[in-house]
Formats: sequence, structure tokens, C-alpha cells
Amino acid sequence: MIKKLKPKSHKFTLTEDTQFDVLGLSTAFNDYRLAWELNTCLDMRITLHEEQLEIYESKTKETSFFRVYHFFDEENLTKYYIIKNKQNFKFLLPEKSAFDYFLLIRDNFIFEMSDFTTRLRQINGIVAVFTIANSEFELAEHLTF
Repeated sequence: MIKKLKPKSHKFTLTEDTQFDVLGLSTAFNDYRLAWELNTCLDMRITLHEEQLEIYESKTKETSFFRVYHFFDEENLTKYYIIKNKQNFKFLLPEKSAFDYFLLIRDNFIFEMSDFTTRLRQINGIVAVFTIANSEFELAEHLTF
């Protein structure tokens, strides 16, 4: 008999003093292919995180799990996270359903976001890249990874 294992969850709390940028990406790539493209084109080492993002919806009393890809740039002390917006027929952020992925960049003190978004737009297969204002992306309410 096969025993079903419960996925691990990863808790991550953003405080007001955490520096982060959020980008919405539109692409037909699978998550592993998007990670590969970013690794190849932007010289990163994004990998699948062993734990998942866990979102508890108090209205429905259901918990949803989302895969997280991450990369920690040790030289610049910058962290990158890729999170698929729709997984298992549920949206991470339903109000942002036009985006396939969110790219979170924590503690970016090295490069201008406009330059980074331009580089992302040059990757074949990425249809659109949009900067999401922190006020539009309510992390405290939605994300605990």
C-alpha cells in the first residue's frame, strides 16, 4: 500500500523593514523550465526548494501548497524566489490571475529593477514582465513561506 505523505511547508515572514521587489511574469513555461531559462540567461542557480509555500484560506478553511524555487546570491546577499500563481486549480493571488508567476527579490541593493525587467523581457518565452507595487501585493496577508 502506498502511504500519502503530507508536503512540508516553509514559513517565511516579511517585516516592514524587509527590502523586496515583486515582479509578475506571464509565460507558458513550466516552473522548472522558467528556472532553467533564468539560470541560463541571467547566470543564476535557481533550484526547487524542498519545502512548499503553505497558504491557509480562512474563508474556506483549506490549505493550499505552492512550489517555490529559490536562489541565494551569496556575493550580493540577494534572495530570489519564483512562485507559480496557479497550482492545483487554486490561485496564490486570485486578484493577479493574469500572472503565471511571481518573482520576489529580497534585499536587492545591487541593480536597478528597470534593467532587470528589461533583461527578463529579452528571454524568449517570457511574454510580459510587470513590476507590482508592494501596496498591491499584500504579502503579510497572503504569504507565509
